[in-house]
Amino acid sequence: MKTKDRQESFVGANLNGKTIVFIGGSDGMGKIAVKKLAAIGATILLLGRNEAKTKAVVTELNAIANKENAQYVHCDLASLKGVRQAAEIVLDKCPKINFLINCAGANVGTRQVTEEGYEMNWTINHLGPFLLTKLLLDRIKETPNSKIVNLTSATTGWIKMNYDDLQLTQKWSLLQSYAQAKLAMIMCTRKMAKKLEGTGTTINALNPGFIKSNLLHDGKGLDRLIGVPYMFLFAEKTENGADRILRLALSDEFEGVSGKFIYEDHIKNPNPEALDDELVEQIWKVSKEQVELI
Repeated sequence: MKTKDRQESFVGANLNGKTIVFIGGSDGMGKIAVKKLAAIGATILLLGRNEAKTKAVVTELNAIANKENAQYVHCDLASLKGVRQAAEIVLDKCPKINFLINCAGANVGTRQVTEEGYEMNWTINHLGPFLLTKLLLDRIKETPNSKIVNLTSATTGWIKMNYDDLQLTQKWSLLQSYAQAKLAMIMCTRKMAKKLEGTGTTINALNPGFIKSNLLHDGKGLDRLIGVPYMFLFAEKTENGADRILRLALSDEFEGVSGKFIYEDHIKNPNPEALDDELVEQIWKVSKEQVELI
């Protein structure tokens, strides 16, 4: 689908009175997406780790809307305790949540462990968004025709999940750590969609495409040496990713669609592991245990 067609699929949308909880909007396609959402009237709670950077975006959003429609909420996805605190603030501020958009992601270039003891890329790219979604889910379900959009990656199709060592204590790589976290996100999206059947709330996973971003700048060695120039030369412009987020959230084309993997502009089968119900159940159970939601 051409960029113009993508844009036309949500042009004319009116989000006056609609509340969006958006994490990952301080730069890149997320920033472009929230600016477009602000321009069509959305009330936005912008969650982010970097307070100065995220507050600067909130100022821009309110200037676009010409009113105080956007607010900042501190949320560091690397801290499950911090995610819980952010969720409490969001629930206090939002009597309804029409959209939750989990756009944040990270490629931490060395193996690091969070304060709760989990591998960093696994936490930021999967556990943090998973916990945030679960904590906000009742409020989302109470809001008619609400939607959850999880941003994932094409790299999920390139790997096999290391089920025996999800924390990659024995053999860590940037690709494996990032891709299996995003694959876990797809798997839990499928599982959550089944639990949401009949509620009017939908949830989908989106690969926005190979989009220009700062995602590879934290890589080390060859990951950075090769990845950054390759992205500069071959990645799509950032706005295309933003438009795909809005299209999935706002277009009639995806009305009622849930539990799907959207690859750029089309529904596509994900990594076969994400279609294996036993493996999905295993990752769902592990994820709940790790965020202490059993």
